[in-house]
Amino acid sequence: MPKISRAAAAAAVGALIASATALAGPADAVGGPGGFGNAQDTINALQAQGFNVLINGAVVYPLSGCKVLGIEGLRNDNVDGSGAIIDRTKFTTVWVDISCKGG
Repeated sequence: MPKISRAAAAAAVGALIASATALAGPADAVGGPGGFGNAQDTINALQAQGFNVLINGAVVYPLSGCKVLGIEGLRNDNVDGSGAIIDRTKFTTVWVDISCKGG
């Protein structure tokens, strides 16, 4: 599976997170170095957009203490140029690369 660049992933995740946090409000805003929030916030935002999310990396709970290194799978035939799912009836999986302290 081809990997996407960090810049493309950051832009796609930024768009997904922005749309998810627009409803949540400023107190729940996601941020952080590299354009990603913590792993839990990123996973929640992707799932809210309809993606099936799998995790690459040693999972240490809580995921809110883990950082996102990248996201794979945002470029496929069911994701448009803005990172949105085209056909929600199709099963669309993304892989979130994480790094956790102690994991």
